[in-house]
Amino acid sequence: MHHSFSDETLLSLLSEGDIAAFNEIYNRYSRPLYLYIISKTDRGETSKDLLQDLFATLWEKRCGLDVRQSLRAYLYQSVRHKIIDLYRKDATYRKYLQQLIEHFDAQPHNIAEAYDYKAKATEVFEAINGLPEKMKEIFMLSRFENLSIEQIAARLGLSQQTVKNQISKALKILRTHYTQTDLLAVAIIFAIL
Repeated sequence: MHHSFSDETLLSLLSEGDIAAFNEIYNRYSRPLYLYIISKTDRGETSKDLLQDLFATLWEKRCGLDVRQSLRAYLYQSVRHKIIDLYRKDATYRKYLQQLIEHFDAQPHNIAEAYDYKAKATEVFEAINGLPEKMKEIFMLSRFENLSIEQIAARLGLSQQTVKNQISKALKILRTHYTQTDLLAVAIIFAIL
């Protein structure tokens, strides 16, 4: 029944909490939005995460949506912002990795040891970059920005317990994949042990 409704009608029903209207919007726009995201990011899993996050946000904000143009334009604009945020986070990640590599370059190690540390640090940073998006963001704010759990929770609008849990999970994942020696390679920059 909802498939014959206009976008405007679906938006109105969505604002009233109509799950069938939400499902119809998802069915109507998820595939073209996914193809758009993947064309801009070229990352399958990340694209799925972005799409899921877009529709989760749409549902969470359904009562206060400010759709000034068409629903289609609103969804594409929202997803563009999410893609920009993704690239901004990736740029931040690359900046931190470069800082770490420069730090090792400045240390008075012999060449072989410096190369080994840089290689291990790069591997660990790649593992950090592979964490789920929210977990990675929390972990990087904790370890690179030196924000407290309270500050991270306030900045991201999360509970302090959620922040603690995400940091613990991130550390567990990293410890599972890397030996203590590998982790020591980056411990100079942030306390991971």
